[in-house]
Amino acid sequence: MSANGGGAYEQHEDLYPVEWKQPDPYEQNYYVGECDYGTCDRDKAANVRERKRMCSINVAFMELRNYIPTFPYEKRLSKIDTLNLAIAYIGMLEEILATDQDPHEFLQNTVDMARQNHPNTSVWSTNLLARLSWIDWVRLGMEPVV
Repeated sequence: MSANGGGAYEQHEDLYPVEWKQPDPYEQNYYVGECDYGTCDRDKAANVRERKRMCSINVAFMELRNYIPTFPYEKRLSKIDTLNLAIAYIGMLEEILATDQDPHEFLQNTVDMARQNHPNTSVWSTNLLARLSWIDWVRLGMEPVV
């Protein structure tokens, strides 16, 4: 203790200012953790852009699921299943357009070849074969493929 009775506080009174002032958030050197306001604003803007991007991707997947043939018991296809089936479905449609055969005959022949494990079977038939019975063939203006 000092002679004037102040003790340890007097030795460190410069550490304890009489009036504590809250920092001004508009000062250039105001920091929140390791992030200044300019950086935080950029981070927030980047997060908003990322959320919008992910939202648009999810909406696109929801729309794509409407066009992919699914089994009635399937609640919802995963994103990877949706992409794989979309690729197979597009492959099937490309082959239908590229052939000179009647689309119904082409699909029937492809299904028959796949069931017989023929080596020249289309790649899409293995992924999509089981789903062919659930396609709305009438909407496509075709007879159902068995």
